[in-house]
Amino acid sequence: MKKIITLIVVIALGFSASSLTLTERLNQLPGVKAEAKTPAPGFTESFTLWISQPLDHQHPEKGNFTQRAFLSHRGFKKTMVMTTEGYSADYANNAYFEEELAALLQSNQVVVEHRYFSQSRPEGQPWDYLTVENAAADHHHIITLLKEIYTGKWVTTGISKGGQTAVYHRTFFPDDADATVAYVAPYNIAQEDPRELWFLKNVGDADTRNKITAFQQLVLKNRQEVVKLLQNQVTKRNLTWAMSPDSTLDYMVLEYPFSFWQWGHKANKIPAPDAAPRELYLYLSAVVGLDNFTHPGMDATQPFFYQAYTEIGYYRYDTTGVGNLLSIKSGYISNQPLAPKGVKYQFNPLTLHKVRDFIALKGNNIIYIYGGNDPWSASAALTTTATNALRVVAPGACHGIRINSLDERNRALVLQQLNQWLK
Repeated sequence: MKKIITLIVVIALGFSASSLTLTERLNQLPGVKAEAKTPAPGFTESFTLWISQPLDHQHPEKGNFTQRAFLSHRGFKKTMVMTTEGYSADYANNAYFEEELAALLQSNQVVVEHRYFSQSRPEGQPWDYLTVENAAADHHHIITLLKEIYTGKWVTTGISKGGQTAVYHRTFFPDDADATVAYVAPYNIAQEDPRELWFLKNVGDADTRNKITAFQQLVLKNRQEVVKLLQNQVTKRNLTWAMSPDSTLDYMVLEYPFSFWQWGHKANKIPAPDAAPRELYLYLSAVVGLDNFTHPGMDATQPFFYQAYTEIGYYRYDTTGVGNLLSIKSGYISNQPLAPKGVKYQFNPLTLHKVRDFIALKGNNIIYIYGGNDPWSASAALTTTATNALRVVAPGACHGIRINSLDERNRALVLQQLNQWLK
């Protein structure tokens, strides 16, 4: 009799769940508020999700914050592609947004904004809780919640820092996803990894590298005129200096080689040796961007730089060929001034040791995709035969490489491997 009653209750609950709308089912999840929005093309329903998360998953008594995510629905039994965004997820609020993998797999998709970015910032931004492990636990919590509704396979994915974040999550919670696709994701070995500098000394051809250095020198030799143009832009756009105008120019010039190769700029677009200061400035700011070194643009990326200088690493600048032209006379120029002020930065190498060990020894069902000319490929995932991971490096490609822009052979290889893991 007891078994019969239990069966009736289970059947009743099943009927009850199936009679609810998706909005109702989402809002029944603990700590979740779902707001329906216009469905993206190809999806039947779309939502903004507001999810309560502990500041510290090991100590939930320390308080909570609200994390934002964007969900688009095709079917409860279909694969779910989860983007573990490394930054803001503002772009996913676009009514036409569809993740590349969601389109390829015709799956559901959920894009999760990273803690401390955009609409997912804890009140007061207590920096101590911005850790790799806490972010991984955020994603674990969301997957655990949504698996109550979505019963198909799960794929995690991300681009650059988002790709890092996907693998960080798998390191701490390896069974949450059936597969992971990490695009152009670096895994650094130090607070300022030297491998990117070595890469920039050898990437491409010598003629292009020489033109890059010559352009840097030309800008700095025209410092007075170019700084005036910087100052005009700061005033016109109501920006705020984060450092002196001269130091800002130094940083933009030093960042230029990295940005040139990262985003696939062409050597024939570099201004000629007789170019006017205005042409030099317009080209430099188009490649590097003044917003990266002034407020409010810097404010949006400060959580990244906090993470870079506490756990995940970054790179410093090479002053070879331009050191005598810089206003900053230190031979060692760090990116740490871009991180939040008033914080003591003690780098913890143990997290990335754990991640690199996972990649080499336990990181199964992961695809890593890199562009061969992207400086971040210098710190690409180092896979081994201990796992079934697949790493694809597209020769000559930049940070914008995706599955759909791979050559036909590698695109087929990636999709074949992914579909095999999702059977």
